[in-house]
Amino acid sequence: MRIGLTALLAAGMTAAVAAPAEAAPKKPKKQVKCHLGLWKTIGLTANISGKTPEGFNQDVDYKGMAGIKLKVSPQRVVYDFTGSKREYIKGIGADGKPMEAWEQLTGVLYLPSKITSDKKGLKGQIASHNKRAAGPATGTGMTTKPQKASWGKWKVADHAKIGHFDTPVVKKAKFVCNPKKKTLRITDVRKWATFTETLDMRLKLVRR
Repeated sequence: MRIGLTALLAAGMTAAVAAPAEAAPKKPKKQVKCHLGLWKTIGLTANISGKTPEGFNQDVDYKGMAGIKLKVSPQRVVYDFTGSKREYIKGIGADGKPMEAWEQLTGVLYLPSKITSDKKGLKGQIASHNKRAAGPATGTGMTTKPQKASWGKWKVADHAKIGHFDTPVVKKAKFVCNPKKKTLRITDVRKWATFTETLDMRLKLVRR
């Protein structure tokens, strides 16, 4: 009787033990293209050159503006200029004479764009719909040499809408993204009237 009971208990216990469930296969993480995410400018350089209607050769260099936060998403670029550094300007001005100045941007700019890239987002293009630019971002500036003269205050979106781009605001830019170094480089060449403006902007990844 004891043998039979032991056998029954053993059988029951065996039946009660559930077979271990197979682990569900892990879903592969969706790869985010390299250029998408929140970036912060290390700095930029730019140049505007060309002949003025008066016959002077204008040639002006721009540099600075570290600290701009730039969010790149599939259909727009958002700039947050708040807390970024000034841009310093130096060269031969529209009157053919040496000049120096500075410009400061603050606030947020929304720039709808057509953004195209390769499969991994390592190379591509940002073509802005500048006439649809919006947001409260403003700019101020001043000529400091040969004499001081304020530029007043303006809305960055209003400038973009008429094709007068403040330096970091892109028109039809190319980009190269480095996933190992987590850097993004944006270059833009803009032509207006008799002038050519070139932009080289370098950024570091903040987060995806």
